[in-house]
Amino acid sequence: MEVTVSEQAKRFYLAFDKWQPAVGHEIKVGKYRFCAIPLSSVLNISEVTSGAKVLNIPMTLEIMMVTVSKEDSIEYFKQVGQKLKQAIERAKDFDGHVSNMKQLAFERLGEMPPIEEFDDWIEGELNGVIN
Repeated sequence: MEVTVSEQAKRFYLAFDKWQPAVGHEIKVGKYRFCAIPLSSVLNISEVTSGAKVLNIPMTLEIMMVTVSKEDSIEYFKQVGQKLKQAIERAKDFDGHVSNMKQLAFERLGEMPPIEEFDDWIEGELNGVIN
């Protein structure tokens, strides 16, 4: 499975108590799509089609330092993608898990708004809270 990270920031929607917009970058792992969304204290990794959280990485000082620029962030997200790849390969039925997450989110919140390209990489977006 190939791991790629989109350089273009996008506005994704996370499945909280409502569809919550958030800006980040897309990480593709084979046919799977995830988004890396920096929140106030964690880097939220969610599955794109369901908005469901897959992983929270604590936002340590080290991570803040290695994600200070767009280029550095992209490189770090590639490392995260490699970890996701390993988890997907170990999973027994990742397709079924994604399907269940998507169904649950849609039943609870309705259809997800469309993902949009975000015009500019703003340091505050990647070091701040959800819009």
